[in-house]
Amino acid sequence: MDADVVVIGLGSTGSMALWQLAKRGLRAVGLEQFGIGHTRGSYAGDSRLFRSAVHEGPRFVPMLARARELWFELEKESGRHLYDECGALQIGDSGSGSLLKSIESAEQFGLPHEVLDAAALRARYPQHRVDDNTVAVLDHRAGSLFPEASVLAAVEAAKACGAQVLTNTEAIDFDEDGGRLKIITPDLSITCDKVVVATGSWTLRLRPDLKGFLSIIPLSLTWFMPRHPELFGPDRFPVFIRDEDGVHLYGTPSHDSYSIKVATEPLWPAIPSPDQVPDFSREDLQKIGGWAADFIPDLNPEPVRHSMHHELCTPSGLPLIDLDDDTGILLLTALSGRGFKFAPVYGELAADLVTGKPNDLHDAGFALGAQHR
Repeated sequence: MDADVVVIGLGSTGSMALWQLAKRGLRAVGLEQFGIGHTRGSYAGDSRLFRSAVHEGPRFVPMLARARELWFELEKESGRHLYDECGALQIGDSGSGSLLKSIESAEQFGLPHEVLDAAALRARYPQHRVDDNTVAVLDHRAGSLFPEASVLAAVEAAKACGAQVLTNTEAIDFDEDGGRLKIITPDLSITCDKVVVATGSWTLRLRPDLKGFLSIIPLSLTWFMPRHPELFGPDRFPVFIRDEDGVHLYGTPSHDSYSIKVATEPLWPAIPSPDQVPDFSREDLQKIGGWAADFIPDLNPEPVRHSMHHELCTPSGLPLIDLDDDTGILLLTALSGRGFKFAPVYGELAADLVTGKPNDLHDAGFALGAQHR
């Protein structure tokens, strides 16, 4: 088989890169070792947060603005509902550095937002328990993304533009073939000019040289039942992030009419492989349930559902989006636990790097050489 570009891994960013490459008219082939929208991806788990005002730094705000445009574009092309713009509450102590940075980014870029003190929070969002020194920023250009549907939508859109997709097909290795790249799979080989490696936590199989630099972190998701579910729909309960009392929680409103998702920062050490994610202990579930019910008292602290996932991370927390001009291999991986909201713009950046199109949103700090010295 022959192609202009092969995308290995059709998850969060690989699906978006394939969509963008196919739209440009390239002969694009996508390889996925499982099926499309499978349950083992880092993106799996019902919903992901989208925010426009972020504490990670001003470099990300224009990227999120472009990502939001692309989310709406993908919705239109696919005919699928992928994004519920219900707003986002970032809640913390009045002196919280991350909260103040989010407010600063909203003000700097003129993003629609509100700053709420404890009294305003209690009046408008009584679902949350707040202390007198609690403050929040309400980001109006924010909400819930639906990741499995988004991955499927992007792959379907890519196929509609002419991309070929091979599922249940693992890329085993790269080789050189007459100045071009050869991708080797168990059943066939594909010769191409460029390769996009978007394999997430499986990246170290193809790039073992990055072991010791990249780490695979277990991420847990839990769902809890509110006693008054009518208070927790997207129309009354925005997505949220809470950083108080040494606890970090985030979550989304009810999309199934009976539960909300509440997750916490990683509680487990790095693992050698995505095949070795840990199980929850009873103590783990009790701890997370206690935090959830403390911050949101209407929740029953026993989770009705839980799942364990994984995320490939860099030490810097920045993604790897880097084209090696000598080999033609582009890394599009290691989203470091905060990448899904950026997925379509990361896919666009990858497509622009492959085709040599300038993009002002490309950040030199995403390059492997800038992070791995």
